[in-house]
Amino acid sequence: MTGQRFIISCLHCKRIVAIAGGIVDAEQLAQLGAHLVACSPRAMDAPSPPIETTLRHFRIEPLEPDDRSPPAAA
Repeated sequence: MTGQRFIISCLHCKRIVAIAGGIVDAEQLAQLGAHLVACSPRAMDAPSPPIETTLRHFRIEPLEPDDRSPPAAA
């Protein structure tokens, strides 16, 4: 069985920025920060904001499995 995956979308531009397989890691956090700088520069008020400050600009929701895909092997 595979782990839960999540869609991370920007609250400013509504675009999907990443699909994560769990907890956001340092590389993904950098990607989210870069997106915010490009999309909404005023959202990033510090060069290295805390993780919570960055994540509050994104919507994180579970990725629903595709009903057409074969079931995961047990």
